[in-house]
Amino acid sequence: MNEKVVVSLVVALLVASVLAVPTTAQGPDMVKVVVTVDKAKFNPAGIPKIGGHVVYRFKLIDAVVLEVPANAIGKLKKMPGVEKVEFDHQAILLGKPPGAGKPKPSQPAQTIPWGIERVKAPEAWSVTDGSTNGVIQVAVLDTGVDYDHPDLAANIAWCVSTLRGKISTKLRDCQDQNGHGTHVIGTIAALNNEIGVVGVAPGVQIYSIRVLDASGRGSYSDIAIGIEQAILGPDGVADKDGDGIIAGDPDDDAAEVISMSLGGSADDSYLHQMIQEAYKAGIVIVAASGNEGASSPSYPAAYPEVIAVGATDSSDQVPYWSNRQPEVSAPGVDILSTYPDDSYETLMGTSMATPHVSGVVALIQAAHYLKYGTVLPVGTFDDMSKNTVRGILHITADDRGPAGWDEDYGYGIVRADLAVQAALG
Repeated sequence: MNEKVVVSLVVALLVASVLAVPTTAQGPDMVKVVVTVDKAKFNPAGIPKIGGHVVYRFKLIDAVVLEVPANAIGKLKKMPGVEKVEFDHQAILLGKPPGAGKPKPSQPAQTIPWGIERVKAPEAWSVTDGSTNGVIQVAVLDTGVDYDHPDLAANIAWCVSTLRGKISTKLRDCQDQNGHGTHVIGTIAALNNEIGVVGVAPGVQIYSIRVLDASGRGSYSDIAIGIEQAILGPDGVADKDGDGIIAGDPDDDAAEVISMSLGGSADDSYLHQMIQEAYKAGIVIVAASGNEGASSPSYPAAYPEVIAVGATDSSDQVPYWSNRQPEVSAPGVDILSTYPDDSYETLMGTSMATPHVSGVVALIQAAHYLKYGTVLPVGTFDDMSKNTVRGILHITADDRGPAGWDEDYGYGIVRADLAVQAALG
């Protein structure tokens, strides 16, 4: 297979890219926009007067999602309290392997995928497999999940869809009709049983948040709403007991980890604001660096609050298509994991590397919580200590390439066994 064909296949299967056009809604004359507002001055009652309506009001940031006539944008910008108007960019996840998703007559015997072995996850399970009686959850923002897959069902604690700005917890709305989300979730949390595969953290609970539809299409605003849902949790309240602690608080149900195997080139301020809210809540955010072979990660991985993940193969080499300057690296080539219709499939990309890191983070937080009753703070890109999650990832990674951080591997390939030991102090 020549290089151009390989590039096309990788991009078609695994890249979430952004179109340089606004999302069209309810006909060619309507557009979806995200408006940053001064809540003290903004009156949503004025929106119908310009022919539009409110799709969603964010709870954690001062912004609203609107659908308005394209020719009313000028009027919208002049309304009291309107500070910034951004078109809702569209993210696209293209395609899936031919023939995938077909029912199989029986479940194969369990095998440990090479990526799970490479990050040394099995060596960490004697300390923790991620089980914490529901304290540690990983929110996966993707195409949904095959929620009754026999290798996943026991770990799916909650599913919610944010497609088109509408919140739904109906199972049919959470169902993965693409395959990508189910694959990602399997790498994090496939059960350690006798069938199929096993994930990095086979005991951790999963929040499946569907932000992309069956064709892999979804808007930036839906992703931002999905992040908000991960912070609020199933009860819809970020800090229910009002103690100022959100992530790792057994009295709250926010996710402790947000995993996003998606990305694009647009830098929209409201999306960054929502990521900052998650970061301030103590939630570790992990995202794919991208598959364009670019010199730097795509968004949201490019944000400083986010851990950008690059891909490696079974020989610890970085594929040419993995975007450079990641924070850390993980297996992302020929990754076997769960797939819809109770099946399994092999995929590749930074989309597949990301859940390896998300699973390791879940093990770090579970180990620390089980010993100390708290979770570790997120940390920063430069941390090199055992006092933060990012610091632990950095100092315990297998350093490849030039010593220390480098543009190909970041700090190196993550190691679950060493990370868990570091989390225990």
